[in-house]
Amino acid sequence: MAEQPRFLIVDDEQEVCNFFSYLLKQKGYAAVTANTGAEASARLEQYNFATALVDLKLPDANGLDILREIKNVQPQCEVIIITGYSTVKSAVEAIQLGAFDYVEKPFVDINEMEHLLDRSLNVKEESEKLSLARQELGFVVGNSQKMLGLVSAAQKIAKKNITVLIQGETGTGKEVLARYIHSASHRCDRSFLAFNCGAFTETLLESELFGHEKGSFTGAAQQKKGIFEQANKATLFLDEIDSASPAIQIKLLRVLETGEFLRVGGEEMCKVDVRIITATNADLAAKVADNRFREDLFYRLDVASLTIPPLRERPDDIEIFIDYFLKKESAAKQIPIKLFTDDALAVMKKHRWPGNIRELSNTVAQALLLCKGALIDVEDLPERIRKNTAEPEQILQDTAEGKNSNGVLFSGIVEDGAGLNGLLESFQEALFESIKIRDGFDFDLFCRDINQWRDSLIAGIIEAALEDTYGNQVKAAKLLGITPRALRYHLQKARNNRK
Repeated sequence: MAEQPRFLIVDDEQEVCNFFSYLLKQKGYAAVTANTGAEASARLEQYNFATALVDLKLPDANGLDILREIKNVQPQCEVIIITGYSTVKSAVEAIQLGAFDYVEKPFVDINEMEHLLDRSLNVKEESEKLSLARQELGFVVGNSQKMLGLVSAAQKIAKKNITVLIQGETGTGKEVLARYIHSASHRCDRSFLAFNCGAFTETLLESELFGHEKGSFTGAAQQKKGIFEQANKATLFLDEIDSASPAIQIKLLRVLETGEFLRVGGEEMCKVDVRIITATNADLAAKVADNRFREDLFYRLDVASLTIPPLRERPDDIEIFIDYFLKKESAAKQIPIKLFTDDALAVMKKHRWPGNIRELSNTVAQALLLCKGALIDVEDLPERIRKNTAEPEQILQDTAEGKNSNGVLFSGIVEDGAGLNGLLESFQEALFESIKIRDGFDFDLFCRDINQWRDSLIAGIIEAALEDTYGNQVKAAKLLGITPRALRYHLQKARNNRK
C-alpha cells in the first residue's frame, strides 16, 4: 500500500493549522503542524513532506527563509505560501524563489483550495500541460536556468488577478511572454490586446487608451471606445509604458486603483475589469528616482516583476532558437529545411545580438533567402554577422564606438549605439530584400513614408524633451542643443502633420 502524501502546515494561528489539518485528513492525506520557524525546522528533520503550507509572517521567522530551508533540505517538497493582501508582492517574490503557489487569507473558495493542494501533488502533469501551451504559442524557452525560472514564475503568477511588469532589452520577447501569461490565466478564453504607448503623441495616446466623445476635439466626428473599454474582461498589454506622459500616468493610476476613467471630453465615468500587463526596456526604478515616472504608478505596476535576460547571457540557447526559426521560416516559405554549417553556427554564437531574439529571427530569415544551396554557410550570413570572423579587436572597437558597417555613429546619441545600429541595419537589409523593383515600385510614395517616419521620430524626441522640462520650451531647446525658434518650428510641423 502506497504511503499517503504528508503535508507540513506552518502558521502561528492555530485556527489556520486546524483548518488545513481537517481539510487534508478529509482528503486522505497526512498533516503535521508547526507554529514557529523553529518547530518547522524540527519537523523537517523528522519527516519527509510532499507539500508545505507556510505563512509569510511568523513570530520568530520569515516565510521566505523557511522556503529557502525547505528547498535546501527537501528540494522535492512543493511550498505554498500563505499571505495576506498587504504582502502579495512578497508572495510573488516567493514564487520567484521556487514556491509552487500562494494563497491569500481569508480562505474563501474551499473547492479552489482543494484543487490547489491536489495540483501540488501532480507537478509533472501540470508542467507538461504548460509546456504544450508554450509550443502552441511559439514561445521558445531554451535551457537557460534564468529563463526556466522566469517562465516557471510567470505560469504561476498568470492565474492571479494582479498586474505584471515585464522588463528586458529590445527584442527579448516581452510581448510573447505577456501572451503566454494570458494563455495560462483565467482570462485565456478572452481577448489579448497589445498596445504600444510609444507609438503616439500624448493627445492621441489619451484618445486611443480611454476613447473620446463626439466633438471633444477637432476631427472627433463620433464617439470612440478606447483600448481599455475594448479590453473589458480581457487582458491588456501596454508596451513601452515608460513613454506615457505625466498626465497619462495619472489616468492610468486611477484605472488601476478603481477601474474607472473618463473618455476625452466625457462626463460619464466608465467602469472596466481589465488584467494589465506592462512592459518596458527602460530601467523604470531609475526613472522613478529621477522623477521621470510616477512612484505611485510604478508600485501599482510592479506587483509582479519579471525581467527577461538578453540573448548574450544565454549563448547555449542560440542554436535552439536557430533550429526553431529555420523550421518556422521554411514552413512559411514552403521550402525544404536548410541547416547551418558548423562554421556558420560558430559565427552566429560569437555575435553579441544587440537586437536579441528579434535580430536572430531576422538573421535566420535573411540567411535562408541568401543561401542557394542546402547548407547555410558563413558567406550566406549578413555582413554585420560575418564581421565576427575577421578582426575581433576591430569589432570590439566598433561596438564601443557605436559604428555599424555603413560607418554610422550613434553612440553619442543613445546609450546602446551599437545595438541601435544592428537593428537599423537588419531592418535595411530586410527592406531591400522585400522590394521587388521589377514588379513596379512607387518611389515617391516610399520617400513620403520615410519622411513621415523621420518627422514622427523628431516629434517624439521633442515631446520627450518637453515632458522632462514640464513644457518649458526654452529649457527643452537647451536640452536638445537647438534654438527655441527651431523647436517651435518642429512643434508646428508636428501639429500640421496630425491635422
